[in-house]
Amino acid sequence: MGSLKAPGKDGFHAIFYKRCWNTIQAELRDFIARCFQEPESIRRCNSTLLTLLPKVDSPSNMSQFRPIGLCNVSYKIVAKCLADRLKLLMPDLVDENQTSFVPKRHITSNIIILQEIIHTMNQLKGVKGLMVLKIDLAKAYDRISWSFLRSTLEAAGFPQEFISLVMACVTTASFQVLWNGSCTEEFKPTRGLRQGCPLSPYLFTLCMERLNHNIKKSVECGKWKPICLSKNGPPLTHLFFADDLVLLAEADANQARVVMSCLDQFCSASGEKVSKEKSRVYFSRNTKEKTKNRLSGLMGIPRTSNLGKYLGVPVIHGRVTKETYKYILENIDRRLASWKTKSLSLAGRVTLATSVLNALPNYTMQTAVLPCNVCDQIDKKIRGFVWGRDNGKDKAHLVTWETVCKSKEEGGLGLRSARALNLAYLMKLGWQFLNNDESLWVRVLHAKYVKQNDDGSVAFRQQRVSRLWKGIKDALPLLKQNTIWDIRDGRSVNFWKDHWISAGLALKDHVVTNEHTIEWDSSVAEMVDSSGEWNWGTIKNHLPDTFLSLLAGTDTPLQEAGDDTIIWGQDSDGRFRIGSAYKVAVEWLQENNHGDAAEGNHTKWMSAWKWPGPNRLRHFLWLCLHNRLMTNSERKRRNFGDSDTCEFCKSGPETTEHVIRICPLAAQVWQRLGLIETPLTHGLNFAGWMATNLKKEGTNLLFGVTAWFLWRRRNDWIFEKKFQESEILVHRIRAWAAVIKQAQDNNRKLLVDTTGDKTRQELAWQPPPADWIVINSDGSVKHPNLAAAAGGLLRNHLGRCVGAFVTNLGSCSITRAEIVGALTGLQLAWDQGHRKVLIHIDSTAALAILTGKDRDSRRYHNLTRRFQNLLQRNWEVHLSHSYRECNKAADYLANKAHGFSLGTHSFDISDSGLKFWILYDTMGITQDRLI
Repeated sequence: MGSLKAPGKDGFHAIFYKRCWNTIQAELRDFIARCFQEPESIRRCNSTLLTLLPKVDSPSNMSQFRPIGLCNVSYKIVAKCLADRLKLLMPDLVDENQTSFVPKRHITSNIIILQEIIHTMNQLKGVKGLMVLKIDLAKAYDRISWSFLRSTLEAAGFPQEFISLVMACVTTASFQVLWNGSCTEEFKPTRGLRQGCPLSPYLFTLCMERLNHNIKKSVECGKWKPICLSKNGPPLTHLFFADDLVLLAEADANQARVVMSCLDQFCSASGEKVSKEKSRVYFSRNTKEKTKNRLSGLMGIPRTSNLGKYLGVPVIHGRVTKETYKYILENIDRRLASWKTKSLSLAGRVTLATSVLNALPNYTMQTAVLPCNVCDQIDKKIRGFVWGRDNGKDKAHLVTWETVCKSKEEGGLGLRSARALNLAYLMKLGWQFLNNDESLWVRVLHAKYVKQNDDGSVAFRQQRVSRLWKGIKDALPLLKQNTIWDIRDGRSVNFWKDHWISAGLALKDHVVTNEHTIEWDSSVAEMVDSSGEWNWGTIKNHLPDTFLSLLAGTDTPLQEAGDDTIIWGQDSDGRFRIGSAYKVAVEWLQENNHGDAAEGNHTKWMSAWKWPGPNRLRHFLWLCLHNRLMTNSERKRRNFGDSDTCEFCKSGPETTEHVIRICPLAAQVWQRLGLIETPLTHGLNFAGWMATNLKKEGTNLLFGVTAWFLWRRRNDWIFEKKFQESEILVHRIRAWAAVIKQAQDNNRKLLVDTTGDKTRQELAWQPPPADWIVINSDGSVKHPNLAAAAGGLLRNHLGRCVGAFVTNLGSCSITRAEIVGALTGLQLAWDQGHRKVLIHIDSTAALAILTGKDRDSRRYHNLTRRFQNLLQRNWEVHLSHSYRECNKAADYLANKAHGFSLGTHSFDISDSGLKFWILYDTMGITQDRLI
């Protein structure tokens, strides 16, 4: 629940309940329990304020306002409990044609299907026409009959206790309108659902499902004839998203009567009303004009040649032009006009561009291929805003847009290129198309555009395809380049030729021995020995050490794991994410457009973003690292000036390095502050010198502030002829640094004071009960080559170590290292004969995977299966999380494991370092942590 969302009539935000939980929890729990036992008790907290939000710019009557209920948080807690229970059942209760408020269904499904329907209708030939009705329900939430709601819940089979509780939430409400800061007289409703109540969306969706049932009955008895977009395509009769209704039928009088009859029956029972003047009917191009007029008059719904927007996205009726998506550019212009750009720093403009402007086209991009000129215009507007305008003209763009659109680690600002982002969203649709064949939109597109050949191969339809499908199809090759095989049983994947270790990597391209000695048709399963390990005797002579390390960090096949599957190769857990897809799209566009590749040395760029000062100064330091301050040298390079000489010393060109580091006046300030050059930094180039000093503990804050003031002094002299002596400047620098330091200290104190239930606790390792063994394990990964290792130890109730191990894993993710550590420790405990075992690991991600709470991390399927197989043996095992402060000995072993050869090794328990940490734990030495 949002901490600071608008409060109800009692004035308490959710944050009050969170911060004061220790004080109010007992009373609040008693009240909620009473509500569940006596539903009428909800009346005490069910008074609601109605705030009226205008639907249009200048509303002139009440129908142009949308009433939103501001419920008390105490009521919302009860309603949210019910909504969370209801949410789990929605996929079973609601048909696939309804996509709102149902887990794992998305609004984009309806948009895509309607676009394909219109595309087919515009190409339709023959006698039989089709029609699409876009239905508007007047005040849909406010008109639902309470008796209809109750009968809906009863028909769905909910227990009477649950129904009584839900109906109490709905019927005991009272309202006051919040008008000009004051509350009107209280009144009680007799029907309707509140917008603002956590339950309302789910209850409304269930009520709309009754209309779905009416339509299905009409189809079953042959009255309503569904439409199909292809010979074997799924039959389509309607698309629902909450109260946005689209009905589909053949264009004839009988079908028109059936459609209106279903609507009338539903409205009569539910209390809903069709707003016919706002509804529209669209006919396929082969429908005769006379028929269109007759059917429109019969239904009382105006006909249209353009459905406008559906769920916020333009419905494509023909050729896509810049005008189709002009509204995106207008939205950006509207936002820009409302901001006072001149009063914003570069940091402020970048923040707004990232959080607002970059986000405006995202929704449309998820289901559309934007024209290149629209994408370029979006980038141009954002680019102009970021660098600012002066007297109606764009200021100089100090860093290229391609660089700005890189991640901060790569030297950019984290903004996103519209073309690359659109391509990433198309790749996402392609991923869903290949992996989610149960989704309705996937079945529609598959039936329409994919053909199964006689030999089992698949062919895509090439002609008369929609713009969206063409975009998805064009993105598929790039998508497939970045997928890999997830090894399960390893039988269907070729060890040498297929991509299964890393995206775009086939081992055959890196063989270093005679190719004639290799069995090229070997599957992954065939390269495992009888012990379940890689057959190193066959493999190691053919591959370099780098790839042997990668192989060591990859799970071996497991016979009972099932068929191998395809997963996304750009994220360690195999899940498709738009962020990694965007990086792939950027790299692909750069390769095809010969753009600049991502710059290395991530630590250099992050030195500016991790610098402990204001964001405004961080952006200045970023410009310094790029050597892009508007100095005289830079002005001359851009033909803005004739001289590049430093105005202070007149001894050389004024570059960024000269202003900040070389100029005698700058050197004087550095010397007065005690920040003089050291042998370590003397030979570094400017960017290296900056990065080194920005990372130096103790002086990095003062260094960054000094660089900022040196630039400001230069500007004061150039533009205002004001000169500050070095002694005065040093005093101001120290004062500014002190203010920033104080602000940081206050902020840290505020964070500590506002952590709600979190308290600072003393933590220490705890021994297991008598007759039990505790396993502490840990993983370690060292960058940049991802050298991975794991380690762990077994201890009894006296704290005595009875076994220790280290494992060099080659190259892999930290999560895999953590899982292998736990698995190895568990196997060791079994081999030693222990039958009562506790496992403590400090990785919450690994713990979620091993306990089954994270079921989507497919990259660790085989490891998890091995772990579960061990657990099913005849013994007692408990797995739990341990804080890092209680896992020092395992951490020591995991780091020591990097010095061992590949594989698992027993570790000498007499090792002095291990003995120190065992003694540390046994003595109960504590460390504090905020929990």
